[in-house]
Amino acid sequence: MRTCNKPVAGKSTFRYSWAALNSHTASREILIPTTEEDRREVQRELERILASTPFKGSRRYPALLRHVVEKTLRGEIEDLKERILGIEVFQRPTGYDTNADPVVRFSAGEIRRRIAQFYQYNSDEASIEIGLPVGSYIPQFFRNETREEKPAALSEKLSTFHHEFDPEVVLSAPPQILQNQVDVAPVSRRKTIAVLAAGIAVGVLAAIVGFVSYPIVVAHRQENSSAMQIWGPLLANPNMVLISAGHTHWTDNQPPEPQDATVEQHILRPEARISLPAVQAISQVAAFLQTQHKQFRIHEAVSTNLQDLHGLPVVLIAGYNNSWTLRLLKPLRFHLTEDGRFRYIEDAENPGNRDWGVDFDKPYRQQTADYAIIGRFFDPTTNGPVAVVAGISSTGTSAAGEFMVSQDALNELAHLAPHGSLAQNFEAVIKVEVVEGSPGAVTILATKFW
Repeated sequence: MRTCNKPVAGKSTFRYSWAALNSHTASREILIPTTEEDRREVQRELERILASTPFKGSRRYPALLRHVVEKTLRGEIEDLKERILGIEVFQRPTGYDTNADPVVRFSAGEIRRRIAQFYQYNSDEASIEIGLPVGSYIPQFFRNETREEKPAALSEKLSTFHHEFDPEVVLSAPPQILQNQVDVAPVSRRKTIAVLAAGIAVGVLAAIVGFVSYPIVVAHRQENSSAMQIWGPLLANPNMVLISAGHTHWTDNQPPEPQDATVEQHILRPEARISLPAVQAISQVAAFLQTQHKQFRIHEAVSTNLQDLHGLPVVLIAGYNNSWTLRLLKPLRFHLTEDGRFRYIEDAENPGNRDWGVDFDKPYRQQTADYAIIGRFFDPTTNGPVAVVAGISSTGTSAAGEFMVSQDALNELAHLAPHGSLAQNFEAVIKVEVVEGSPGAVTILATKFW
C-alpha cells in the first residue's frame, strides 16, 4: 500500500520532494486508441490529470496538454509541431521566431514535470496513463496491466478481434445488410461476401501491422535521436543514475552544524535550501529518466564523496554551489571560474575572454543574460559517464536543464557536431536571455567535441 508523508517546513520538505522524484517501474503497454472506447478512456484520464493539483492552478499548461492529446485522438499529429502549436495554442503570429520565443518548448517541459508529479501519487489509480515524450509534442498513451493480467488481456483482445471479424458472423448477416455494405447492386451475395472478407482481411492485417510496428518505429526513432545519443551512456550503465544537486549559497568554508543547533538554525542552513530553478532542472532530467524507465536517486552534492560517485552515471546540477561540477569541469576546455563577485565561464583556449560572465553585485532585475555549460563525457575521476547542467546563476541552470532534454535544441547542437552525432564526449556553452528573471531564448556560443 502506498503511503504519502506530509512534508514539513525546511530541510525535510526537500528531502520528501526529492524522494517523490525517485523513479519507480510499472508494467505498461503502449495503447493505440483505435476504438471509441479507447478514446473515451484517454479523454477521461486527460480530465483527471487537468483537474489535479499540478495543473488546475494554471492556464497555459492544461491548454497545451489538452490540445496535443485531442489532436492525437483525432489523428492530426502532423500539426503537433512547435511553430504550429505556438500559433494555435498561444496565439503567436504566423512566422514567429521559436528560438526567441520558446513558449511551447518550455511549456512542454513543465508539462512533463507536472505529469511525472501527478503519476508519482496517482499511478496506482490509473488504468490509462498519458505521457509526453521528451523531444516530441506527440503524446503517448499506456495501459497499465500486471504481468499476470497480460496474457489474459491479450487473449481477450484476440477473441474480440476474432468475434468482430469472424467470417461466420459475416455470412449469417441478412443479405440486405450485406448488400448495403458495398455500392455494387448487381454483385451476387457470394461476391459481396468475398469483397467484404477481402476488405476485412486487409483491414485486420493493416491493424496488426500498425499495432506491431508502432512501438518498433517509435523505439527506432528514439534510439537514433539526439537525446538518446547524449543520454545513451548513462542509460546503458547498469547502475542507478545519481543526480547530484547543488545548494543555495554553499561555500567550502561553511562551518559545520553545531550539535546544539536549534530547529530554526537547522532549516536555515545552506544545505537545507535549493533554488526553484535548480528544482526545475532536476525535474527535467528526472522526467526524462522516468520515460526511459531508468532508476535514479537525487543526492546533495555537499554530502557526496568520490566513493559515492565512483562507477555511477552522474548528472551534475548547478554550477558554483556544486563542488563536484567545479571539480570535474576544471580539467576541461570550458569551466567555471570567478574574479571576486564576477563569475564567468573560462575558455582554456582563450583565457582572456570574459564575455561569458555575470556580475553578482549587479541588481537582479538588471540582469539580461546568463550563461551555462552543458555536456556529457566519460570522467576518469569518477570512472563513469557524467552529464552537466550548470548555469552561472540559477536562470542558466534552469534553461540548461530544459536544453538537455529538448529534441529541437539538441538537434541544433548536433548540427555543430562532427558527422552530426552527439554520441561522443562534448561540452557546449550556451547563452540564455533573461527577461525579468525568467529564461528566454537560448543561443549556442561554443562547442568542444572529442
